[in-house]
Amino acid sequence: MFLFLRRVGAGCIVPLLLVLLLGGMVSAAEKNPVFLGDSKDPLDIVADKLDFDQKNHVAVFSGNVVVTQAKTTLEADKLQIFFAQGSEQDLKEIVATGKKVVVKMEGKKALCRKMHYFAAGRKIVLTGDPSLDDGNNVISGEEITFFLDDERSVVKSGRQRRVKTTIFPGQHGGLGRKSQ
Repeated sequence: MFLFLRRVGAGCIVPLLLVLLLGGMVSAAEKNPVFLGDSKDPLDIVADKLDFDQKNHVAVFSGNVVVTQAKTTLEADKLQIFFAQGSEQDLKEIVATGKKVVVKMEGKKALCRKMHYFAAGRKIVLTGDPSLDDGNNVISGEEITFFLDDERSVVKSGRQRRVKTTIFPGQHGGLGRKSQ
């Protein structure tokens, strides 16, 4: 277990999840928002089971998974962490799945059934009724993708669901800047 935490690093998972919450919601001018937290904060992962397969470079937390760091929490049925082949430290992918995957941080919330982070392209994809909620401001679609390096997000519609955005102008939050 300690080898796993050393390999993942305390600041690896939750900061990525914070970007998930804020990536497409924060003004592009804000490169380092203060609410991204400090990667030095301890990372706690609680689950019913951990299956760490060093040979196949994967760690799987399953059953009531709760990841907490500072003021951010991820809840999922399963959290899979994949490492690059031949590497003891390089993160490849993170996949959180469940009936409801929830990321919460200071009044902000992301919901979906699957969250997939790709380290190579620094991309996060939310599927399964994804939505981002910042108070009354909400955005949803069939798929929400965050391109972290480009500070860009894309919300796609599908056969069953169109892109929907509800914004309350002047309200402080991540979907819009507070009016002055």
